Amino acid sequence: MSWITPTKAILLTATATGGTPLNAFDNALLEMGIGNVNLVRLSSVIPAHVEWLERLPEGIPVGMLLPTVYAEASATEAGAPVTAALGVGLRPDGAGGLIYEYSGPVTSEEAERTVRAMVEEGFARRGWALERFFAGVAHARVEDRPTAALAAVVMFPY
Repeated sequence: MSWITPTKAILLTATATGGTPLNAFDNALLEMGIGNVNLVRLSSVIPAHVEWLERLPEGIPVGMLLPTVYAEASATEAGAPVTAALGVGLRPDGAGGLIYEYSGPVTSEEAERTVRAMVEEGFARRGWALERFFAGVAHARVEDRPTAALAAVVMFPY
């Protein structure tokens, strides 16, 4: 198998409900527009010179393998919070970056603070300068059905 280094990426978030936690997760994928592809879970390094997209490319083939970093949380108990977050840190001059994921029964603000601290630590450990930080946070409270929160960075080779 050969892989092509991604050239584009997008940060997406969604929450959804379903008959089971897995159905809620699948419904969140559908909300994001990536429910008909195969996610290939990545660790957290962003390739150099990735272009960040504002919307998904059109015509993504059904079943395509898409490199993805994601955080997910689900719960079934009424009133329970579900939060998933990704923190993205970029180096100067398009030299790549890092993504850190977090999920748990916390507020959106707590999740964002957590991923920011994770990105800052990862950059410091590598001796990298952090030029830009941004985060994607999905948060919901369970009402009467299983609920999922999902944050994902999807990368594209085209």
